[in-house]
Amino acid sequence: MRKRLFHWRGHRFAYLGLEGNAGEALEQQSKALFARAGHELRSLGLSLDINVVRTRVFGRTREARNAVSETRARTFIGNARAATSSFIAPAHFESGADVALDLFAMSPPGGGAVRHVVEHQPQQTFIRYLTWGPMVFLAGMTCEEHPTLKQQYEDILPRAGKLLAEAGCDWSHVVGISLFLHKDHDPNALLTGVAKTVPVALDNAEVELVEGFSRPGKLVEIEITAKRQ
Repeated sequence: MRKRLFHWRGHRFAYLGLEGNAGEALEQQSKALFARAGHELRSLGLSLDINVVRTRVFGRTREARNAVSETRARTFIGNARAATSSFIAPAHFESGADVALDLFAMSPPGGGAVRHVVEHQPQQTFIRYLTWGPMVFLAGMTCEEHPTLKQQYEDILPRAGKLLAEAGCDWSHVVGISLFLHKDHDPNALLTGVAKTVPVALDNAEVELVEGFSRPGKLVEIEITAKRQ
């Protein structure tokens, strides 16, 4: 397990990186991930129900990705739902496990700010975004309408811009952008293309290479975090 406590943009966060127990059934591995995450958060005075703002799940295979994603959907319901993304990524693993979880939790901001989950209508397995105090967490966004990488990020980014505007901010308020790119594509070309498409600062952008996404044909998934003024 990897655990990190950090202050970022004026708020206290906890990060957990967990992998399943190799050799166990996929559902058993997946359930154990969230049980362990809940235990670790409780030791920090946090909880799965209140404090989680973003989760990423990883599977060694598509079957494993599907299993851990389904377990996550059953774990987080109602106002506990958070920004999510999911990947097929054998290279992400440091053990022989089949499933893994990256989780970010946030301590409540001051001033009695209310955590607000904005859903799609009708509701989908992923939210539109989460706001809590000044922080805005967009769910990972993909495109399955177009075949090329350029077409996909040129489709995703304007939609993300509309969500930022809906949440009361714009590209100048983006404080984090994570890009999960299919391993057969060039990260530098992606970053160059993103910079040409929207006015977002990429000083702290991160790129991770993966082998697949929720459906075949997707080439990139983009996570965005912003802080409103």
